[in-house]
Parts: sequence; structure tokens; C-alpha cells
Amino acid sequence: MFLATTADWKPAHAHPDLKAGEVHVWRVPLSENDLEQLGALLSRDEWIRAQRFHFERDRARFICGRGLLRTILGRYLLTDPRSLTFGEGPHGKPELTGVASSLRFNLSHSDDLMLLAVTHARAVGVDVEMIRENVPVETLADYYFEPEDAWGLRLLPAPQRVWRFYELWTSAEARLKADGAGISGGLKVLQPDRWSLLKLTPAKGYTAALAVEGDDFQVECWSWQK
Repeated sequence: MFLATTADWKPAHAHPDLKAGEVHVWRVPLSENDLEQLGALLSRDEWIRAQRFHFERDRARFICGRGLLRTILGRYLLTDPRSLTFGEGPHGKPELTGVASSLRFNLSHSDDLMLLAVTHARAVGVDVEMIRENVPVETLADYYFEPEDAWGLRLLPAPQRVWRFYELWTSAEARLKADGAGISGGLKVLQPDRWSLLKLTPAKGYTAALAVEGDDFQVECWSWQK
């Protein structure tokens, strides 16, 4: 496992070409999209799920997220995004079903921003968080983090603690999501050496991390454009 940083987000191609050994990360805004157009791409179950959100803002984000997920994956697969079907792993990790493809993906969203990681035939996980200054980082670190990490956080000057907390959180979440595990048992990663880890800065006020199985890959970062 290694830790690296990437921040070169390029305009996305209309027809992305994902080569073997590449990982594509998409930065996707969930605001100012055509809800009617994206909603038309959703399956019956997705549409029903969208209607269960109490707040219109959350409903709109869900519709945008699922519609844009279908749109982007449909471009890789050169297929109608409405024809895609999804399943879930043991801990709820989404995956494509009913399609003969080695394509693997993972997504995360926070507030109005979604990140989508796409690759071939290897596990991948991504996590993005909007930085919130009012989070009780010491309390959460004591509960979720390894004791050494929680103690190290407390030793930092106060202005640095929030950023360090989110850095540790997204890194652990990305690896757990790549492995298909949840955080119910804490953020401990059972096989840390299995994952290569990259820190991402997708937008001002956000931090993110990408976990990829192995180390023989290259990362391309794309910005979704309507």
C-alpha cells in the first residue's frame, strides 16, 4: 500500500476508453441537472426508492446520482443506460449484473458531489466527504479509529485535526468499500497491504480517497460535463 495525491481533473470524453491497467475517477456534480431526463433512465425500483425520500433535495440528488451512474457506465459499455441492471454484494456494494463485462465500479457522494471509480477486473473503492468543521472528530476517532491514529489526531494543533480526521476516514472507508465490507465493525482493514491508496482533492471543501487492488495501474481523473 502506498499513499499518493492526484488533483488533475480533465474534461471527460463523450466516449471514454478504459484500457487494461487504468482506473478512471469521475467527479460528478449532483446539482443543476435535468431531473426529468435523468429520471427517465431509472428502473422501476430506483424510481420507487427516489419517491421515499422526505426532502426534495435528497430525492433530486438520488435521481441525479443514479441517472448519471447509468449514463457514464452506458458509455463504457456502449449500451442504453436504461438496460443496465444492478445487484449488491454481501454488504451492499453495488455491482453490474446481467452483462458480460469485466467492468467494476464504486461510487460515493457527499452533499452535491459524487465520485465514481471505474476499472476492469479488479476491486476498487472510493469515498468522498464534504469537510464539516462542527464534527466531534476526537469522539468519532476514539470510537472508529485504531488507538494509535486516534491519539495522533489529538496531538495535532486544533486547526489540523478536522482535515486529518477526514483524511483518515476517507482512506479507511475507500479500502473497506473496495473490499465490500461495511463500517459496522469499525474502520479496521483486515488486509491493508492488498490496497493501493490515493488521496484525491475533487473540489474546494472536500476530501476523498481511492483504494485499488494491486499496484500495477494508472489513474485518470475526469470531470463530468453536461
